Amino acid sequence: MIRYKEIFLGKQCNNKCLYCRYRLSDSEQPDFNTVTTALGLAEEDSVALYGGEPTLRSDLIKIIDTARRNGYRRVKLVSNGRALSDNQVLLEIVKAGCYLFEIKLWGSNPDIHDYLTQTPNSFLQTIQGLENLQRLPCDKFTCLRITICKQNLTDIINATITGINLGVNRIILSLEDNNLPLKDLLPHIRIALNISILNRVWILTEGLPFCIMQGLEHHVGEIYSGYNSAIYPRTHRHHKNCQHCTYQEICQGVETEYLEKFGYTEFPPIKGNKYLEDIRAFYS
Repeated sequence: MIRYKEIFLGKQCNNKCLYCRYRLSDSEQPDFNTVTTALGLAEEDSVALYGGEPTLRSDLIKIIDTARRNGYRRVKLVSNGRALSDNQVLLEIVKAGCYLFEIKLWGSNPDIHDYLTQTPNSFLQTIQGLENLQRLPCDKFTCLRITICKQNLTDIINATITGINLGVNRIILSLEDNNLPLKDLLPHIRIALNISILNRVWILTEGLPFCIMQGLEHHVGEIYSGYNSAIYPRTHRHHKNCQHCTYQEICQGVETEYLEKFGYTEFPPIKGNKYLEDIRAFYS
């Protein structure tokens, strides 16, 4: 498991996403000295820079350069990708030492994506940014995060195909809407996973417990990233069925808000699984 030191660069953003947890936040923008101090506390050898939208900072290149000088082997930029539609901006970021990118996509077309970002033309800029990443003449790693909610439920498959066609290295299907019944979501998730697997693109989920991912447990993203991310915080908790489940020691359960709304009967305890020992090895 690669663990990242996560550094928040401020809530400023050029999108107004309906499901953004930072949009209404009163958090302050950390200045450059605050960020460099945080970078100096190098508990991990990898760092993820996130916001808001990090590319809006005029000192982003200096921050990336400082991270590399402090010995971080990997610098990951978590972004909506719009600034990367300017190829010169992208080249400057890469030249500074950032080769890992996590780009968020809300849909496979402007109608869905721009509605959820509440920002006209944001889809076209994000797609252009992803195309520029694909054309980079150097080693890089692009992760596409497809955020799932009730408004884009039926578009998950098309969004996954969009990512595959854009040549991304990994896809994450991330559940952000706790008002979305999982029974409605799972058929779309399974088809998207299988399409990505057939196209040899590594695909993971986030926010879905092991018990409903039978046969696809090794695609539960928390195996590889853990449950304690500050970038995408969640409030999981165990329920009555968890005490009888073989995954209890590594699974943190289900989102509290979801359990309060829908209960726990759809989450059966798993008694045994052929992937369990492999999953334990990854998780540890």
